[in-house]
Amino acid sequence: MTVMNPEGLSTLLERMDLIAAGEAFRSVELHGGISSDIWLVHRGEGSFVVKRAREQLRVSSDWRAPIDRGASEAAWLRYVAVVAPGYSPRVLAVDEESFAIALEYFDTLKYRNWKEDLLAGRVDENFAWHLGDVLGRIHAASTITPGLAERFANQELFESLRIEPYLLSAADEVPEASTALEAVIEGLRGPGRALVHGDLSPKNILIGERPVILDAECATWGDPAFDAAFLLSHLAIKEIHLPYSAGPLRQSAVAFESAYLAAVEWEEPGEIGSRISRILPALVLARVAGASQVEYLSEEERAYLRRSAIVALNSNRRLQDVIDQRDGTAQ
Repeated sequence: MTVMNPEGLSTLLERMDLIAAGEAFRSVELHGGISSDIWLVHRGEGSFVVKRAREQLRVSSDWRAPIDRGASEAAWLRYVAVVAPGYSPRVLAVDEESFAIALEYFDTLKYRNWKEDLLAGRVDENFAWHLGDVLGRIHAASTITPGLAERFANQELFESLRIEPYLLSAADEVPEASTALEAVIEGLRGPGRALVHGDLSPKNILIGERPVILDAECATWGDPAFDAAFLLSHLAIKEIHLPYSAGPLRQSAVAFESAYLAAVEWEEPGEIGSRISRILPALVLARVAGASQVEYLSEEERAYLRRSAIVALNSNRRLQDVIDQRDGTAQ
């Protein structure tokens, strides 16, 4: 792994009061994300992460988003540190000029990435339950915290990072599902109910003593059903990609949703459960036909998920029921 100090990083760290002028440090650029430049910085005996949002995301298409989303992420992390301590990185500093943020570093010797675990066939139903429980508690706390709707009025950000590249793009590519997708979009554009993370995928969750939630760049006051559906869409996709882990993945999805719904206090659990069921196939379709597609699927898996999601959307059925019927495991 190459260790270097990119031009400008020293100035940034000095401006954030993370190092003294001229102080030596080491940095390693971390790869894997498309939306930010990220460095692991070693200073003395300590380490921390610096993250700076990119205006043009690291994709081939023209996909841009406001860089002030770094401030939104810091605000979400600071809020969660109060209502669910230990479930997110501590914010060490924020640069008001570039909106870069410095975060607590979680040692890879003690923490694993959940996406990597799942793809390797290591599926823990109890971990999924724990994640659903803490997400529900964060959402519940946000519904009774004054001022969050104004503080996280980031609908434009959510539009540019989620609605446009995921759902609108899928509607353009899959006209036979466009009416159902437009109904989902209309719902997500409606009045918010809670503080939404916006990118709750396994790649943004660490496994340690407890789940650690990362990357809250999309933090917005919106429909909390989106977060639950977003996570469940990743488990549903992996269930098709990893048939030898399909049972544990399905059980993890059930555990996550059950724990989440048990924490719902701001509305009837059945109501948000219905919205989760409608958003879920829309997000699965977006990940196989939209502008941000899953990278590990075969063409056969991609086509299967596309067909199943279209049927679920157009028939107003649960995605899992459609998949079970197509597989002949349920009638």
